Amino acid sequence: MRPIIGLTHSIQSDEKKLMMPLSYANSIQAAGGVPVLLPITRDAEVIAAYAGMVDGVLFSGGEDVDPQFYGEDQLWACGDVLPFRDDFELLLLRELLAKHPEKPVLGVCRGEQVLNVALGGTLYQDLKSQLPGCLAHQQHQIAPYTSHRISIEAGSKLHAIYGDTTIAVNSFHHQAVKEIAPCLQVTARSADGVIEGFEKPDHPYYIGVQWHPERLVEREENAVQWQLFRSFVNACRK
Repeated sequence: MRPIIGLTHSIQSDEKKLMMPLSYANSIQAAGGVPVLLPITRDAEVIAAYAGMVDGVLFSGGEDVDPQFYGEDQLWACGDVLPFRDDFELLLLRELLAKHPEKPVLGVCRGEQVLNVALGGTLYQDLKSQLPGCLAHQQHQIAPYTSHRISIEAGSKLHAIYGDTTIAVNSFHHQAVKEIAPCLQVTARSADGVIEGFEKPDHPYYIGVQWHPERLVEREENAVQWQLFRSFVNACRK
């Protein structure tokens, strides 16, 4: 039986239209899962039903997380925020942790940041202005190509997934994890020290990655990135 994987998505600024790159759903399906879009809502009963229905959730990329959720005011360099999306994803994640702590969770790019903020972590609102000298984390080539390497902590879940302590990734973000939530463990960094991955040691599968593996798998040269999706889908089978 293929596991049911819930996918979060973006919305237009007027909150009237859902938007979702097919690459997330395609990657989950190719890895053996059944991707299901979870329409945004603030209805607690619907959110509880989502959490009970799925075997795991992939929190996808997109807009900036509103700084109010980690106790800061917006800087000029902060990008577009969607409070409705923030509310939904934080409520869904907390429902999963409280009622279904066995269910796997994977956060990609913005999704990683949500996984950190939900547990008390903070973000750089804009790397270029707040971390001078950092790498070009908004790369100049299209998404299926890599732009920098990251170092992975030996013994971490990411190390077990990729079988290596150094891999090449793509990069399309101007925000990033600043202070890691107390219950999380950093498992990957880029050469400038920016956090590229983390896990929750006491959770069976709570992983955040800052890059976009769902786009890298479009090129055969990046086949190693399939290992993340396969590990996630396999964890959702249990």
